[in-house]
Amino acid sequence: MAEKKKILVVDDNLPFIELTKGMFGADYELETATNGFEGLGKAITFVPDLVMLDVNMPGITGIEFARKLSANPATAGIPIVVITASDYNSMTESLLRNEHNVKIFMTKLSPVETIREKVETVITRQKP
Repeated sequence: MAEKKKILVVDDNLPFIELTKGMFGADYELETATNGFEGLGKAITFVPDLVMLDVNMPGITGIEFARKLSANPATAGIPIVVITASDYNSMTESLLRNEHNVKIFMTKLSPVETIREKVETVITRQKP
């Protein structure tokens, strides 16, 4: 049996974390972090195949998180799906799209099916 792909969810919104567990928990190995500092540490130890990232969090922002992930050779290849509610605007999206590992930028108001479809599209494009 093949190992499950790994998803790291970095978000301070606990109801959204629970939603992601429902969306992905059966098919993927899921790890969560409620702030950027914790997320960076888990990105190194958990070594996810994909990071789902919020923008507005305590500690460091999603933008800083994406930059630090990109700058570290051990984590630079991990794709990021940015999914946010409060900071969904063209300026924030533009800043994040400058990071090579940000693959998708979307709102938490997207239908659950759309979120799952986009995440699966990115994660299946990754090399084994």
